[in-house]
Amino acid sequence: MLWLEELIEAYADEYRSESKTRRKNARRPGDYKNRLARLYTALKRSKERQMTTRHLEDYHRQVKNLSYFAFRSQDAAVIAQICGQILPELVRLDLALFLPGQKNELSRDFLDYMKTEQSGGICSRPLLELYQAYRHYVIQYKIMDLVPSRPEMEFPETMAMNRRFILHVGPTNSGKTFHALERLKEASCGIYLGPLRLLALEVYERMTEFHVPCTMLTGQECIASEHSRVTASTIEMADFTADYDIAVIDEAQMAADPDRGHCWTRALLGIKAQEIHVCMSPSAEPVVTHLISLCGDSCEIRRYERKTELVCEEQPFSFPDDVRPGDALVVFSKKAVLDIAGRLEEHGIRASVIYGSLPPEIRRRQMRLFTSRKTNVVVATDAIGMGLNLPVRRIVFIQTEKFDGNCQRGLSVPEIRQISGRAGRYGIFNTGYVTAMGADSLAYIKERFEAPEPPIHIVSLGFPQILLNLEEPLDVLLQVWKSVEPSPPFEKINIEEPLALYAQAQRHRDDIYGFEDKHVLYRMITCPIDVKDWQVVSQWLDYCKNYPAAPSLCHPDRSSGSKKGIQKFETYYKKLDLYYQFSHRFGKMIDEEWLQKEREKTEAAIMQLLSKGKKSYIARCQYCGRMLPVGYGYRICERCRGR
Repeated sequence: MLWLEELIEAYADEYRSESKTRRKNARRPGDYKNRLARLYTALKRSKERQMTTRHLEDYHRQVKNLSYFAFRSQDAAVIAQICGQILPELVRLDLALFLPGQKNELSRDFLDYMKTEQSGGICSRPLLELYQAYRHYVIQYKIMDLVPSRPEMEFPETMAMNRRFILHVGPTNSGKTFHALERLKEASCGIYLGPLRLLALEVYERMTEFHVPCTMLTGQECIASEHSRVTASTIEMADFTADYDIAVIDEAQMAADPDRGHCWTRALLGIKAQEIHVCMSPSAEPVVTHLISLCGDSCEIRRYERKTELVCEEQPFSFPDDVRPGDALVVFSKKAVLDIAGRLEEHGIRASVIYGSLPPEIRRRQMRLFTSRKTNVVVATDAIGMGLNLPVRRIVFIQTEKFDGNCQRGLSVPEIRQISGRAGRYGIFNTGYVTAMGADSLAYIKERFEAPEPPIHIVSLGFPQILLNLEEPLDVLLQVWKSVEPSPPFEKINIEEPLALYAQAQRHRDDIYGFEDKHVLYRMITCPIDVKDWQVVSQWLDYCKNYPAAPSLCHPDRSSGSKKGIQKFETYYKKLDLYYQFSHRFGKMIDEEWLQKEREKTEAAIMQLLSKGKKSYIARCQYCGRMLPVGYGYRICERCRGR
């Protein structure tokens, strides 16, 4: 820790240096000495507990202005007054904002940083701000020392393997995943890594059908098979310690996703398999081949074309007159899905629904209703675009804008292509069709449908857990790590959700055993939950507080506050998933029988609500109750708004 005299001397040096850089024609105030006296009195009377950043900024500004004239004129008496009276008081007040532990960390290295990296900074900013900038600076250097500059170096065993990649490159419905899975059937120890639990289940069932012993492993459940040769898994569950002879990585273009993409990046760089089949859209080929070259591995590229023709219609879609069997109507919110499905029921058209927060098993049942022709159409969000194999004749974009978490924006070329590609099914529909509701929307879709898909230039990079060994708080490590720019093509993942959970945990830090252990805390805040659902976050907080108390976690509370209908049961299902996830992460016993029964009861309740009618979800004017137009952006109709 620095002596007080060293800090005062450092302040004086900074003010002296700053006086040499300021403009020379500044006029000296007439009441110069009186202002010095008034400033000293104000500093002396200021109480440490009442000090704020704004007060200190004002004091630093006044000292800067007055010291300029003292040092420029070499007025020894005034300089002595500044160094002997004013600066000690300023230092005292600056230190008032520090926590006790922070004061102990002030060092000569910090003073060197002030001189070289923040020259003149103390003349206008409180000391605490400079200290925080210094801590950020130090952590950045520690991160650069600990984390390899090349992310592939995190996997030295893999780097020594000389793996062989087979890239299956093609659009949707081109058979690329089929060919990769045919090879996986021959594995003695293989793994499938995909984006969805439904896709892992599909692979599990396909392997089982062909008498290949298979285990399914996702964040929600594990179905183990004796003498298993293949594991069908979601990408987050990849095991980088196991040795495989064959691996399949599906939907590799997801490596660019800002939230989950790092899982694909890690799989490509680190999965220990002799032969790796990667399925992806053509846009991902350049960046994936670049990652393979970084590892020094070899690759073979197999290209695929669509097995069915895909045509963009010339006439805009009119709802509900133009609805035909085999249509998939695409919107971009759960509310809109249920609204459209309710309107279809008004016209005697039964519809399946698919959206992100729908439990996986319910999505599967809704898909079965559509594939077995018990429903005529499907209404879905963009969840339909991710590898779900449905007999869709035509994709209809009811909406062409989506909220991406930051703003409402138009659909991109890759999004339009991914969703449109679901139209047409080999052996069922030889031609797939794409259209949109309204002439303007169709023109928007048509222009991008025909445009070449731009190549992906980035892949996401996850937080390296080796940094948890540093002394700094976890939120500081996350924020500083995020601020360090990686080399292309890497881009840091979005850390907003872990930071949001950290903020929740910090408010209850005294009640959370292990909060000071960053490894424990990191496992907590990276538990995949819906941070926008307060009931789920509340359950998560309870588990954080109480997990050490017993060998197993308490069963989730069925209560969902004021929520009703489908939303109530969806929230409870999320709690059940959290129960499994948290138990798995912290080695707790899982009541498998109870969990299975609760899931089945909740799924049955949701299916019953979906099957008994969706008309109550139709968007209506909150004043007069009239049905609002499809895609209408307000809760009040035009007539009521005009009153």
